[in-house]
Amino acid sequence: MAQSYELPYASNGLIERWGHWAPQLLNVAIVVSIGLGLRQSPPSALIMLVTIGLLAFVLVTWLLMRQHDRKLCESCAAGIPLNASEQAQRYGRRFRIAHLGTNIPVVATYLIVLIGSNWLLTVPNGRFVWAAIQSSMIYLITSHATHRRLQPWCPVCARGGGGEEPFVPEPDSPRGNGRQLV
Repeated sequence: MAQSYELPYASNGLIERWGHWAPQLLNVAIVVSIGLGLRQSPPSALIMLVTIGLLAFVLVTWLLMRQHDRKLCESCAAGIPLNASEQAQRYGRRFRIAHLGTNIPVVATYLIVLIGSNWLLTVPNGRFVWAAIQSSMIYLITSHATHRRLQPWCPVCARGGGGEEPFVPEPDSPRGNGRQLV
């Protein structure tokens, strides 16, 4: 987990801005995807091309968002509110949702429901349930972005050992023949 990847073109200003605005861009891509899914006309070559382009856009944007999350840019630092601890208290639900991303069974179940909901597109009124399930990704991305911005004040992180209490290891006890370790 300590290993990281570095995109070779990450020093470009436009690419850095793309990574900075990635959560908002991903939310727009989800809305466009839902709009394409709610469309009731038969698929055409243009719609297929737009769908493939949207998929490529989402993958690149997600990679750039993850790259951006590995450092603190000037815009992110300037965007940290003065009352960050108060805001962190208000966003407890978002923080808990963001931390569910580390729970493999929960993530796997969510992905199965998310991908499995595509079968609802074949049911007459299933498109609306599909749209509601797909729109849940918007809240997940927003939760992740909020957590990243306010992570030092996250109460969930603080309870897990990343907060204000310093970790002090237990002293080594003497071993064998009553000798003290040097």
